[in-house]
Amino acid sequence: MHIVIAHFGTYYVGMPGGVEKVTCNLANAMTEKGHKVTILYRDSKEGEPYFSLDSRIEQHNILFENGVQKISEKLPLTLRLDREIKRIFSQNAAQSVNAKYKGKQYGQSIHRWLEKLQPDVVLSCSIPSTKYVIEDAGYQGPVVTMIHADPAVQFPKLSDIEKRAAAKSAVMQLLLPSALETAQGYFPNLPMKVIGNAVFPVDRMADLQSDKPEYVISCVGNICERKNQRLLVQVFSHIMEEFPQWKLELWGRCTSRYASYLTREIHRKGWDSRILIKGETDHVENVYAHSDIFVLLSQSEGFPLSLSEAMAAGLPSVGLKKCFGVRDLIEDGKTGFLVSENEGNIAMTLGRIMSNAELRNQMGRLGKYTMKKYDPVNIWNEWESLLKQTASMLIKYNS
Repeated sequence: MHIVIAHFGTYYVGMPGGVEKVTCNLANAMTEKGHKVTILYRDSKEGEPYFSLDSRIEQHNILFENGVQKISEKLPLTLRLDREIKRIFSQNAAQSVNAKYKGKQYGQSIHRWLEKLQPDVVLSCSIPSTKYVIEDAGYQGPVVTMIHADPAVQFPKLSDIEKRAAAKSAVMQLLLPSALETAQGYFPNLPMKVIGNAVFPVDRMADLQSDKPEYVISCVGNICERKNQRLLVQVFSHIMEEFPQWKLELWGRCTSRYASYLTREIHRKGWDSRILIKGETDHVENVYAHSDIFVLLSQSEGFPLSLSEAMAAGLPSVGLKKCFGVRDLIEDGKTGFLVSENEGNIAMTLGRIMSNAELRNQMGRLGKYTMKKYDPVNIWNEWESLLKQTASMLIKYNS
């Protein structure tokens, strides 16, 4: 089976994001199972992804020909201005500008690649990618649309043309059962399949039993407004004098204005020795291994990989009860705590875990056990079965 992965988000090369990690892991797994995998991507440069990719997997940037960029990844200035004016009044209208005109820019190139590759199935990493493939490239074969975010957050922002295109998918894949009701409300006639992200067993577990001179609360994720690290910093600042042995470590890409502001704020208030912005790491397993609690106060998530990895490493976790994905993975009071977005409430909850080593141990052990349901062997078998079934559903693409 020849699987083409359509990754037409804004970034791909060197991007340490969750979608990119899932893309690479899934591509590697299907290649190991004997299938041919090609990744078509869109980026302002050609190059390798941040995550390891099997050398047998071909990658092609749809904007480039023979090493030269032929298609702009941006809309013309007039359209960008029109989009931002529309955004003031309607997110859907702004999204419609993107979907309509970017599709015109990318469609012919995607068509040529699909005509050349003749895939058995296209695996689209997003609804905009599905729109480009089906509507703009005219692809008539089976498409599986992956949903990496909370449908309740993502779907209301979709333009009508994107929703029409997504409805033409052969199957829509969702990460968690709790997403089904919302997704079926938007796409009542579209087959749905729930497959979670693969959570890999860790080589090094968190050590929650030893007495230590120093204890660590960690948070892993790009430092940005959606991940909400500033709230965690504020909460920790309220209790750090009460817990002098504890530090807070923030790990992740810190290139945003939000990250710069947070870094300056920590320095200005003299918290540098207790609250550390550590940046990116190629060895995130080491972060979990030396941590004692994991906290993720994201405003929105799909299937939070860092949280699942931390739980697999045996860490008790804290997250916002309103956040899709977070509330699905953390069993409140058992593997961690779900809290309201209130500094006092979060501080009290964190203090409870920080002061109780036995509670940390108990929650960490159960968290590790609950992540076994996402064992990679099971997840990849589910994906292979879905892709094989989907490939046989519709006629192969024929230009």
